[in-house]
Amino acid sequence: MERQIPKRNDPLFESDLQVPANWLLEGIAKPCALVSPDYSVLRTNSLMARLLPEGSAEPCYRVLAGADQPCPFCSFTELSSGAVAEVLGQIHVRRGRRVSVDLRSIKSSQGARVILETVQDLNPDFFCLDADAMAKTVTPGLLKKLAGLLSVSRDLMGSAPLREKMELVIPHVKASLVDSEHRVVWCEIDQTAYGLPANEPETPISVKDIVVEGKRRGRLLVTKPVEDLESPEEDYFLQEVANLLGRQIEISDLEAMLRRSEERYKRLAENLKKEMWTRTEALAKETGYLEGILRSSEDMIVTTDLNARIVEFNPGAEKMLGYTAEEMQGRKIEDVWVDPEERQRILNAVTVSGGIQNYQTKLRTKTGEIKEISLTLSLLRDEEGKVLGTVGISKDIGKENAIRRELERLNRNYRETINFISHETKNSLIVIAGFVGRLLDKETDPAKKDQLNVVYHHAKFLEAMSKDFLVMADIESGKFQVRKERIDNFYEQVILPAMLGLKERYPDSFQSYDESMGGVGAIELYGSPGLLEIVYRNLFGNALKYRKPGGKIAYGVRLEQDGYVFNVWNEGPGVPYEEVEQIFEKFYRCQNDATRDKRGTGLGLYNIRKIIEAHGGRIWCETKPGEWINFLFYLPKE
Repeated sequence: MERQIPKRNDPLFESDLQVPANWLLEGIAKPCALVSPDYSVLRTNSLMARLLPEGSAEPCYRVLAGADQPCPFCSFTELSSGAVAEVLGQIHVRRGRRVSVDLRSIKSSQGARVILETVQDLNPDFFCLDADAMAKTVTPGLLKKLAGLLSVSRDLMGSAPLREKMELVIPHVKASLVDSEHRVVWCEIDQTAYGLPANEPETPISVKDIVVEGKRRGRLLVTKPVEDLESPEEDYFLQEVANLLGRQIEISDLEAMLRRSEERYKRLAENLKKEMWTRTEALAKETGYLEGILRSSEDMIVTTDLNARIVEFNPGAEKMLGYTAEEMQGRKIEDVWVDPEERQRILNAVTVSGGIQNYQTKLRTKTGEIKEISLTLSLLRDEEGKVLGTVGISKDIGKENAIRRELERLNRNYRETINFISHETKNSLIVIAGFVGRLLDKETDPAKKDQLNVVYHHAKFLEAMSKDFLVMADIESGKFQVRKERIDNFYEQVILPAMLGLKERYPDSFQSYDESMGGVGAIELYGSPGLLEIVYRNLFGNALKYRKPGGKIAYGVRLEQDGYVFNVWNEGPGVPYEEVEQIFEKFYRCQNDATRDKRGTGLGLYNIRKIIEAHGGRIWCETKPGEWINFLFYLPKE
């Protein structure tokens, strides 16, 4: 059985293995162990456990070799970093026994590395299974349980009711267990039992929760073997079965929800169809529906004759201004305008153009209150086209304007707050980075120096982000200005600072240049290094956010007449062809399945476009949806 020395929770390593660590180690026919970059022994197999004393939290060279210092042949730093892939066949004396030691560097899917150490005892009296024996004992059990998982997965497919599926699943689960003829398997889902529970109440039972969206919906229950020893393979198998059942319940819930939604929408469609027909029929029968619209409109509708005297004054006008129709008929329309001369100017414009739309002005009510309105005014003509007067439709926009003014005030406060926070954060981060930088200069311990380097790079990255927010706040407030200077080395002054913090977190993601373009080196042009750094940091950030898992990003440049074309490319979902122009608009975000769950403000590409245009350039994108996207921008040399 597996042994942990020391007992250590290492979720990064555990979650990145393609198979469980105990399966991997127990499948090796030699004593072996996994060692972390901090010299800790993460896990051993049962063969290695026979060679070792009881569990200890000491370093690997003390636990595994009984030595007071690292083994002389072990290139530990190089193996931990991946610079050396393996060290093989090293003869070493451990606790009085000669052994042959092999070391291999293993890389997880997220880039973390551990060292796999295997030992071959060179003394003839040490008992160790050979490869054939291990294959006979371990491999069949693994294959049997993998076959069981495949059977369970097939059983859960299709549209049969859950009870019918469970009648197939439970026998397959039981058949995959050790000592299956003496085992009992049953399941409880949503207070419904599937299969027959064990008869003896004292029988040891293994229980696996069936979890759906973070909530327990049931349990998978299995009586334990006669020896009451459940192997790691069997524990993993039962947990995977419980997970499959959880996913099946989730799918069944979704199917039921979709069926209910489909029926609801069908009923809604039928009701809408009936309602539309009823309304159409009613409108066709009413010859005076225009008058009905006039009377029922919430908007103010007023008609005047050629002398600007009021003819029609609808209930919406009565409600808005407080006058009755009888009071207003025959009066001059200018009587309700705050600025009567403004009305005459508008009428002159309408006479020339034929009408105006959404013109904002002010009217005075019967009580003297001022109303802000949006006016649409046009000439009123008869069937022969002769002008009879005017017809005006006015909407009360006082509340809308008040809300807009409040939003503008809040937005102004927001920009000021962002500016203040970003400025104060930047100052604090400059102090932190400077202090850590001084510690780095004095530190001689490599391990501590590496840790300080991490803190320093993240502080510089956050400092750069705060600068980004300050510039973006200036763009939003209209205070944005470009102060150009000579850039002698574009890579060192723009590209490298933009990578600060990103390259440390994603070391295997950046290619030095795009093969279709060229390397970005010491090219020269005039621009703002700080603003162009923001452009690249945003483009690099988007590329890392939206790339395929493990996908590469590339950047490059090519010379074009009086300027340069730069690009940032990445593997990923890209954008639909019809959205390549819209993505640079303010607050626009793609709504496809690949990007919907990614957080963002919709301001990044908009701000990038503003910065590029302020440099006299332009930005565009090319894409192949589902495969890649390439952002390109042109900057003049001068």
